[in-house]
Amino acid sequence: MPEKMRQQGLVARAPKRLAERFHQLRTGHCRTGQYLEWTKNSDTAACGWCQHKTQTREHLLKHCRKWKMQQKTLWEEVRKAPGEGKDRFTVRDLMADERCTRADLDFLRTTKVESRVDRAQYHLSRVKMEK
Repeated sequence: MPEKMRQQGLVARAPKRLAERFHQLRTGHCRTGQYLEWTKNSDTAACGWCQHKTQTREHLLKHCRKWKMQQKTLWEEVRKAPGEGKDRFTVRDLMADERCTRADLDFLRTTKVESRVDRAQYHLSRVKMEK
């Protein structure tokens, strides 16, 4: 198999669903609001977790309020490996850099990023939080 097509070692050893989510996020073919709207599977590109106007990979990995703690951990790990923080790293570079793979997988493992959000359930939980 050509080197370009070979899976990274950590990803190849990860559970199948986690590896699948990693590759979808890496290629941009993941369940973001932006992608789902583009494929006509959603009528909006808004983030189902925080209602930001556009849910992108960048938003989920850097800005979504729902995953702040996990983002902090992700970017602390990324700074250790290549020595660059989230402001200097594009999502494309983050997902392509093998030194970041463990941090990427840990982020996906501890979040529901890439999952469809039940918008009714989301709004219900928001109402409860506001009380």
